[in-house]
Amino acid sequence: MKGRFLFLTVFFLFLSKPVFSWGPTGHKLVALIARSQLDREVIANVDFYLKGMTWEEAACWMDEVQREPKYEYMKTWHYVNIEKDKTYVQTKEFNVVNKLEYCLRMLQYKTYQTEEIVNETLRLLFHLVGDLHQPLHCGYASDRGGNEVKIYMIAKETNLHKLWDSDIIENKRMDMWHCAKALVGMKLTAKKRAALENINVQEWMAESRALLPSVYPASGNKVDERYIDDSALIIEVQLMKAGLRLAAVLKKYFS
Repeated sequence: MKGRFLFLTVFFLFLSKPVFSWGPTGHKLVALIARSQLDREVIANVDFYLKGMTWEEAACWMDEVQREPKYEYMKTWHYVNIEKDKTYVQTKEFNVVNKLEYCLRMLQYKTYQTEEIVNETLRLLFHLVGDLHQPLHCGYASDRGGNEVKIYMIAKETNLHKLWDSDIIENKRMDMWHCAKALVGMKLTAKKRAALENINVQEWMAESRALLPSVYPASGNKVDERYIDDSALIIEVQLMKAGLRLAAVLKKYFS
């Protein structure tokens, strides 16, 4: 009970800050959730390698540079597309799964890496943990993770991927308070939380993919308020899980 009170207190402190721009909101929330779960030692050690970059900036960096030609090679790192009737198979080309696993290996041996390499690894880690928990970043190749599925939401045309990336977050004006409520609603015992925070990238991916039947609207291309409400609850839980799992990784390698 004391831990939950402290968690909610930290969230209320964050609520006094300005609302984030909608595009990077989800990634910033994941970073702030992770930070709220860590002690000063871990935060200080991570900050040392971030070299003045905030956690929110680190979480959004991959999206901010993806249009720059010199970062073209990172485009496939944000997602993994697998057909509905197929299972994940390791490939040589980097995707969100094997790139995250690579980041974990780099952090395991961070004492052998330069500070610049650890810095970049953290920027990748902060972002990709968030991406992996968006179900359509683990979606179907046939529709490019929902990018080719047209959706009409309250007289607005969008696509399914963007709907889940930002439109629902914008519609619900999600913030740290929404995520705090999601945590309470999850009713995590110590045992359940330990299982949730177990560091296994492929299990996280499979968990996200299991949500896909709920992601695709049963009513076709038009979504109603009930769909938006139900989807918002899933998104809040996924943001919370991503934050807790990012915190677990940072605690393991930066304590």
